[in-house]
Amino acid sequence: MGLTILSAVVLHQKGSHAESFKCLKCHKGKDSLENLVSSKGIKTADDLRRLVRQGPKAGLHQTSTDEDLELAIKYLNLK
Repeated sequence: MGLTILSAVVLHQKGSHAESFKCLKCHKGKDSLENLVSSKGIKTADDLRRLVRQGPKAGLHQTSTDEDLELAIKYLNLK
C-alpha cells in the first residue's frame, strides 16, 4: 500500500510540473504547442528538437533549456 501511495504522489508531482513548464507561458491559444505540432507536421521528438534549436524561431528559444524541451516532448507524447 505504501508503494502505491508513493507512486501516486510521484505521478501527481510529475503531472503538475508538466502542466506548468516554461513553454506553456508563451504557447497559448492559436500558438499552443498542440497547434504548432499539427501545423508544422512534427511527428517525432527529433523533429521538435530540430525546429526549436535550428528553425526560423531558434533565436526566440535560446533561453529554453534542454529540460524545457524534454518536458514539451513528454507533454506532447512525442517519441
